[in-house]
Amino acid sequence: MYTVIASPTHVLPHSSRTVTLKDDVTDAYEFRRRLTRPLGKWELVFPGTKEVLDSLSGMLQTAQGDTKIKFDGAATTEVTDPIIIAVGDGQTTDFMLPHRNVYVSSTVIYLNGIATNAWQPLGGDGVTMFQIRMTSAPGQFSQIKAKYKRYANAVWNTEEDLGMDRVMRRMNERLSIHHIRLVLTEVPN
Repeated sequence: MYTVIASPTHVLPHSSRTVTLKDDVTDAYEFRRRLTRPLGKWELVFPGTKEVLDSLSGMLQTAQGDTKIKFDGAATTEVTDPIIIAVGDGQTTDFMLPHRNVYVSSTVIYLNGIATNAWQPLGGDGVTMFQIRMTSAPGQFSQIKAKYKRYANAVWNTEEDLGMDRVMRRMNERLSIHHIRLVLTEVPN
């Protein structure tokens, strides 16, 4: 896995794939998830001098679309307002998070709108997780919400060309005369 630290001028999350099963013969949807969690796709544009952008371009050409890249999402992967992750039934204590690679230290869990620490992380490596376990089963119809930061394992989408362009924004400012445009697609862990 590669890690690149760069500053894109813009990150455009332009899709989230949440596929349901479809019958190939009748084109009828079965309304069952084909993926456990949605997968994102981001378009990124990085400005800089040719010398600076060569290292990013070289890493992407080495990865060639089949090597995972750890992408922090440039704030597009954060859940900043609590989202419902489950509704209690009085028996279940383990709840799947809607995203992978959630940082344990950034996670805040809410039970019926009130922050709680009556949970522990499940799955992952101790730094990240993909599931939580409540200390006791939340009551019937209790709302379990969460907010957190995460990263995405992504690959360079080779169907979208890696473009390096020369952009003349200001003739006297050498740092903004090139940019790289690429698309990253999230992959399951």
